[in-house]
Amino acid sequence: MLAVMKTIDSPLRDSTRIDRSLPANLTADDAVLFEDQFTYSTYDSYLKCIGKAKVSAESVVYKNYAPVVESLYRAESVAYYRFRYLAKKVLTSRKVQLEANKAFLLATDQDSSGHFHWFTEVLPRLWLVKGRTSEFDLMLPDTPYMRAVGVASLEQVDLRFAGIYWMKPDEFYSVPNLYHVSKVSRTGQMHDGIMKELNQALIGKRPTGNRRFYISRERADFRKVLNEPELTERLAKYDFEVLYHEDLSLADQIEAFSQCGTLIGIHGAGLTNSLFMPPGGKVVELRKREPNYGYWHLAGSVGHKYYYYHGVPDSDLSLIGRGCNLTIPIDDFEEKILKAI
Repeated sequence: MLAVMKTIDSPLRDSTRIDRSLPANLTADDAVLFEDQFTYSTYDSYLKCIGKAKVSAESVVYKNYAPVVESLYRAESVAYYRFRYLAKKVLTSRKVQLEANKAFLLATDQDSSGHFHWFTEVLPRLWLVKGRTSEFDLMLPDTPYMRAVGVASLEQVDLRFAGIYWMKPDEFYSVPNLYHVSKVSRTGQMHDGIMKELNQALIGKRPTGNRRFYISRERADFRKVLNEPELTERLAKYDFEVLYHEDLSLADQIEAFSQCGTLIGIHGAGLTNSLFMPPGGKVVELRKREPNYGYWHLAGSVGHKYYYYHGVPDSDLSLIGRGCNLTIPIDDFEEKILKAI
C-alpha cells in the first residue's frame, strides 16, 4: 500500500515544455549522449496537504505507515522504504511529537544536502511558496551543509519561514499538520523560468561578467583532474583564476561568480555556481563520455552557452557520484576548448 497526498488548489507552477539549446561544441559522434534530453516537460508543482504523518530525518514521509512515494528521491526504492527502512526507524529511533498548532513544510529528500541538488531541486520548490513562507515551519535535515549553505541561500532570496525545525539523524517525527511541495522536474532537468527567477533574485540584473574561473577539486578524495597542475598552468595563459569552492562562503561564491563570464570545472558541485553568473556566460564541463546532462541543463536554464570536454578516465567507473578521475590532454583541450571560448 502507498500513501497519496491531497492536492491544494491549482499548481504553484504549471508544467512547461523545455527545448534545450544544444551544447555549443556538440559533435555528431556525441549527439547520442544528449539527444534524449533535447526536449522535455517539467511537472505541475503543487503544495500538498498530507496532514498527520511520520517523517524521518532523511525526509521520507509515511501516511498510516505507508511510504509517500513523492517524498522519495528514487520511486523505484519504494519496497525498501515500505519495510526494512521503516522497521529500522520504528525500532531504533527516538520518537518525537511535533506541535499540533503549527504547519510544517517539507521539500527535501535523501539527497538534498548536495550543493547541486539543493539549488536545482529544493530551492526552486521553496521559491514557489515565497508568498506563504510565514505560514510554515520548514523541516530541514540537520547537516552541516544545511546549516551553513541551505539557510544562507534562503536568506539570499528572502524566503523567511516562521521557523526552521532541524531533523536529527536518530529521530523519527510524528507531524500532526504536514505540507509538502512536489517536484518541479526530474532530477537533472530544470524549469527555465524558475531558474531565471532565482538567478535574478540571487545576483540582480548584471551584465555578463569578464572574469574567468577554474574550479579546482585538488583537495577532493574522488572525481579529480589527475594532471591539474599542467591544466592550470595552461589555463593561466588564458587569464583563468583558480578557485577552491570549499574556501568560499555562499555570499563569497555569489559575489565572485556574479562577475564571472567563463567557468570551467570537472563534473561536480562547483559547476552549480553557474547559477550565480549573469546570463550570457560560458560553462565548460570536464566529463567522461557517458550520459550526463544536469550541468548542461543548468547552464542553459539561465542563458549560458554550454561546452563539454571528455577527459581520459582512470577506471571503468562512472564519473558521476564517487567515481573515476580524469586526465585532460592539455594540447587537445587548448585547441578544442580554450581557443574556442
